[in-house]
Order: sequence, then structure tokens, then C-alpha cells
Amino acid sequence: MEGIKIRLVCWEDGKRVEKDLERTDRWTLHSAVEMQVTLPWADNVTVRLKQEPGGLNASRLGVGACLWEGELFLAAYLASLPLHRYIGARVVELGAGPGLIGLMLAKLGANVVITDIGKVLGLIVENVELNKLSVAQRRGHASGVCSVQELEWGKNGYEGVVSSLAGGGVDWVLAADCCYIDNEGESPSTPHFVRACHGLCASASTKVLVSFELRSALVKSTFLREAGRGFARVKRVPAKALPKGCKVDHIELYELSLKRESIAEVVEADGGPDDATDEGTTPVVEGTPE
Repeated sequence: MEGIKIRLVCWEDGKRVEKDLERTDRWTLHSAVEMQVTLPWADNVTVRLKQEPGGLNASRLGVGACLWEGELFLAAYLASLPLHRYIGARVVELGAGPGLIGLMLAKLGANVVITDIGKVLGLIVENVELNKLSVAQRRGHASGVCSVQELEWGKNGYEGVVSSLAGGGVDWVLAADCCYIDNEGESPSTPHFVRACHGLCASASTKVLVSFELRSALVKSTFLREAGRGFARVKRVPAKALPKGCKVDHIELYELSLKRESIAEVVEADGGPDDATDEGTTPVVEGTPE
């Protein structure tokens, strides 16, 4: 992707080096210990991030140690929407890793709960404080605040955490690169992930956006099947809805909604094998979200 301004801090030959990344790629992103991400479509809002490239091993922080392209893709899309939507909005970010999306929206006026598994929370807290968005740092402000909470879908008791978060009302549920395959070639956590998204929908007006890199046809088909069972609408956001430079083919974005479309809103699905759904599930349609 191009157009997102990213300044990286890396270690090269034992020296701390700063450099600008003009075109995103996973390997360069994951070499950085710090970065500054600026979204030009959102009044050049800038988020500072620390990450832990050495922690990508599953025995340490795992995939939450670093920023992935799917999160940049979703951030770019959100940054391109009318910014007034975020002022005072209640947002929950799932599987946030370093927390780019939640931090960006808090800077744009949202009240955000950033979630991930327990061992990633320390990194998120560090980034919240680095951007001066913690509850203590924003005391006296009615909006633009981040809090951090553990949420691991599939873990015993996760439904209670979801219910608690939904209790205060949620306007946006956001997730990037949260669905993976395991060593057995299965995607066992994806049904729980979709249930968490569904449970966070405090009303039919809650917007759920999920992006992911196309690493596995199985992950995509599992996600679409489960989303089709739980939601009244599963809509793929077309690449043309993304800002110039971010219209890539290897990342997809979906909007899930409990609200059914009117006949006038329904558009024809691609009809390809990856978009096939089981009997009793919601078909995938393609179109620009409301």
C-alpha cells in the first residue's frame, strides 16, 4: 500500500536508524521497534507505536507483537470516512496488537476500548500512554480516551467480557487480521471470533468491520460461513472505497450488520466459490457500506 506516511525506527548493524517507508511490506514493518504512522485522509492524524519484533514467536507475544498490513488497510478506510462520525463514539477494537486503529480513533474523538490476549496488554498500555490517551492522561475530557482490557475469544468466560463491553453500548466493532489457521490446517478460533463480534453488537446500528490478509482460503470460507450464520448482512467493501494507493487485492474488508438491507440496497454477489455459503446463512454481497 502507498499513501500512508510511516516513519520507522530500526536497528541496523547495531545502530539505531530512522527511515521512511513509502510502500508497506510485512518484513520491513516487522523490523521496526518504533514507528510513527500518519493518515493524510484524517487531517494527518499521527499515531506513535512501539512494537516488539523479537516477540512474534508464539511462546512470547505472538502475532500481536507487531503491526500487520490488514490493520493499516482498515485504518486507511476508517480515515477516509467523515471524521465527525467518531466524535464521542464508543469503539471496541478486537485483537489489536500494538493498537493502531483504536489509538487513531481516540485521537479523532472516540472513546475506545482496545482488547487483546493478556500477554499483549502491556504493549498496548505502553502505546496508549505514549500517545497520551489513557484515562488518567485525559482526565476532564469527555471523549478521546483509550482503556485496555483483556479479551480472548474461545477462552472460558470470554462471553461475560463481551457482554460487559456491550452493556454500555457499542457504535463500532473493529478487527484486523484476527483469523488464522493452526498447525492442523484448521481455523478453530474463527467461530468464537464471530460470536464475539456478534455479542458486542449492542443494537442493530452497531457497525462491525473486519479486515484480513488473504493467507488461506479456509480462513476466509470459515469466516464467511460463521458470519453468515450470525449476521443479517455480510457485505464486502469494494477496493474502490479505499483511498488511492490503498486499493490492494491481497487484503479484504467486510462489514457485518444485524440490520437487514432493503431490496434497493442489495447488490449482486461475486458468485465465486470463496463467497459460497451454507444453507441457512446470509449470502455475501459487495457494495459500499452506509
